Amino acid sequence: MRLLITTFFILLIGALSAQNDSLKYNQVRFIKLNQSNDLFTYWYQSDKYFTDGVDIELAHPIFNIKIADKILYGFDTKFKDYSLSINQDMYTPENTKIRTIDSNDRPYAGQIYFTYAKYSNRFFEGKKIISSVFIGIQGPFAKAGEAQNFAHDVFNNSSINGWDNQISNGLILDYDVSYNSIIPLSSPVNELHYFVNAHIGTLNSSAEVGYRFIFGRYIDSYVNFYGIYNNRNACYFDSSDVAKMSKARRKIIPKYIRKQSLEQQARYLNRKMTRKFQLYFFTEGHISYILRDGSVQGSLIQFSDNIYEFNYDDYEHLKVLGRYGFVIQYSNFYMEYARYLQNDSFQDDGVFGYGKIILSWVF
Repeated sequence: MRLLITTFFILLIGALSAQNDSLKYNQVRFIKLNQSNDLFTYWYQSDKYFTDGVDIELAHPIFNIKIADKILYGFDTKFKDYSLSINQDMYTPENTKIRTIDSNDRPYAGQIYFTYAKYSNRFFEGKKIISSVFIGIQGPFAKAGEAQNFAHDVFNNSSINGWDNQISNGLILDYDVSYNSIIPLSSPVNELHYFVNAHIGTLNSSAEVGYRFIFGRYIDSYVNFYGIYNNRNACYFDSSDVAKMSKARRKIIPKYIRKQSLEQQARYLNRKMTRKFQLYFFTEGHISYILRDGSVQGSLIQFSDNIYEFNYDDYEHLKVLGRYGFVIQYSNFYMEYARYLQNDSFQDDGVFGYGKIILSWVF
């Protein structure tokens, strides 16, 4: 396990060499509502394990401050974006009808926290580093039980009875780094990527590897967050910029245009980077090893003792996650739907799922 984590950190840190870009770039600005819930699915629909999550995210250059830029890993590049979000997550056992503690099922856990994130891209190479810091609290102070039962009342669903038995209040102070890179098997209508991730903190610690595939009409995953149309983008390419791109990276340009002059290739890129309409489909696969799951064991810094006594051996640590969905954007409006499937941490061969809807306005 330690060797696995060490390997991931070496891969991540090794990707952090410097690069300077001559292009002028204006960060994308948006307000985003991100809602995850099992109600957004048909198969495997139940209040089970990860049952709900909501966050509101604001991306804006005011979050580009020197101290944070030093704290968060990233490339030395002009293609950088920053955001701040507030998140609330809810975890419940499979049986939400009983009021007593079930030592054979996962505990209730509610979390509320801020996420500060930095996205830095090497556009010409097709590489991205995402660094995030999480600060908040897990426990009754997160008010997750109240939020879930309020939603159930609104939709006339039965109440969740066991929130009095949730994990006690504890500190969330976590750090996350992901390295993403394009795989040369790409074209003007599809992208294939791999990523590695390391997460460490008072709540969760894990290592992950995975892939992402997208197909359709899109901008590019390495120009800002994930190719969101940015009406403030002052990033215009010329022939010298095209010349910086590797042969594999230049496959984002159609083959018949790649046979033409660098100026014509630059004109194509400029049209592609300013597409107001996007519609594409995506799929992802993740394999992760969980060293510590704070939603089961509690925080490393607890403010009071937990009534649960789960430890490292009481749940599955190797997790497999599948995700697929679609994105549509027209001008300033952005919408994403994603479907998640994950192996069960407490029941062998079990699977549970949930859906996610993201609505965003670019300004």
